[in-house]
Amino acid sequence: MKNRFDGRAPSIDRRCALGTLAGLALTASMPASRASDPKPSGPDLSRGINLSHWFAQSQEGYGADHLTRFITRPDIARLAAAGFTHVRLGFEPDAVFAQSGKPALDETVSAHLNEAIAMIASQKLGIVLDMHPVGASKERYLKSEGAERLVANWRLLARRLVSVPQDQLAFDILNEPEPLKGDAWRSLQERLVKAIRGVDPTRALIVNAGGWSGADDLVLLTPYRYDGLIYTIHHYGPLLFTHQGTDWTWQVAERVHGLTWPIAPDLADRASATAVSSPSDRAILRDQITKGQFTEAFLLAPFEQLAAWSSRHGKLPIYVGEFGVYRNAPHDARLRWLAASRQAFADRGWGWAHWDNSAAFGLVSADTGQFDRATLRAFGMLPA
Repeated sequence: MKNRFDGRAPSIDRRCALGTLAGLALTASMPASRASDPKPSGPDLSRGINLSHWFAQSQEGYGADHLTRFITRPDIARLAAAGFTHVRLGFEPDAVFAQSGKPALDETVSAHLNEAIAMIASQKLGIVLDMHPVGASKERYLKSEGAERLVANWRLLARRLVSVPQDQLAFDILNEPEPLKGDAWRSLQERLVKAIRGVDPTRALIVNAGGWSGADDLVLLTPYRYDGLIYTIHHYGPLLFTHQGTDWTWQVAERVHGLTWPIAPDLADRASATAVSSPSDRAILRDQITKGQFTEAFLLAPFEQLAAWSSRHGKLPIYVGEFGVYRNAPHDARLRWLAASRQAFADRGWGWAHWDNSAAFGLVSADTGQFDRATLRAFGMLPA
């Protein structure tokens, strides 16, 4: 069995579109009072890591052998010793809940999930428990029957975990809800918040604006009138840089190689000529670079807009649930992007969780399984 230190590329969905997914992070402070008492509190979300391919996205199923061996106590202890304050633990709803009949927990998998939460908490790390279905499976929530089941399932899980201390565990309601978006998603998410609050009134909950959890959508959202809500987005822009050479997202990105960051607009011709061979791909990349989408200023602009949105609504807490660069990117360019992003979060008081805990996104060496010290320095967790 492989464990989480292998170099596999994650089998996750990403936005197959142009433009930037500007991702943000979470403030450690809780939002101004809105509608409920007592005020919730949550774990320390300053510095986090996504634990992928364990309870979600598994390529080996969700049997006991995988769930007990894929990530172990020494793995969690290493993350704590490195200076991370929390993990974002995704779970596949079809593994944790019954897939048919009356809404119910899968008692075997949910027992393993409880054990994982206890193991992580024993190492003094907080947990963001992230419902993380993949691919087209989220389309079921567009229908009333699927939405009702989603609400019922979250109520069941919240009830099961109500005894976990508030400062150890937060719930991330639904990862990148695409195709759920707009008013329909806002309404469904409010039902989910209400259902969880009915069981666990003081749990910190992480909510998003739907779609691919972009900043451009979040700044258009009217905040909910609940305490203890943390607003999240994911940050992967520009996608042709962060996901170059991947085979699970935009096909143009799959054909990009050796693309650096940042790139000044006047270098668009040279940069695009060396990174892609197809004339049509080259035209797309050249257009993005020419428009300044590969500059640090472009990376920071959505953060400024989101910070202003947060301030207008009483300094709502912001959390970057995911950000990262696939290992195919040039190493130094990847480090520059990570450092610039992490510094932007720190400047605004936002917490974050890097995607992910494997070699695929560079946290560990594919050869040794040890943490990449340059990556930790980019995170501000080792001296420069």
